[in-house]
Amino acid sequence: MTRERRVIVACCGGSYPGQLACHGAVRLAREGYGDLVGVAAVAAGHRPGIERVRAADDIVVIDGCETGCARAVLDQLGIEPDQYIVVADLPLRSTGYLGIDPRDIDAVVSAGWVRDSAVCNPRRRRNHGAD
Repeated sequence: MTRERRVIVACCGGSYPGQLACHGAVRLAREGYGDLVGVAAVAAGHRPGIERVRAADDIVVIDGCETGCARAVLDQLGIEPDQYIVVADLPLRSTGYLGIDPRDIDAVVSAGWVRDSAVCNPRRRRNHGAD
């Protein structure tokens, strides 16, 4: 049985939810949920990063807020995520600025693993905007 190739593209913004998105994505990667791809590299047109996203079987995007910067980067490339999480929509314990509450990171990680339809938008799509 081959392992599904999953990539995680996350916001790493300066706001509290943006920082949670980044911390949650790192922890998901450490736990084996998927491999990180830098949203800044993709936005800058870094070919290897874009190709990793296009080649993935499953694309997870984690945005901090409803502005949706990470998703917008992929939208510009015609790539649609299979799973989309907006951290600000999760039940968070704190709204502190960069004083990260570990329980809030747990909420982000749980949203990834559980794929709860109330907090994410899972879709299966094999053609991720490839030319």
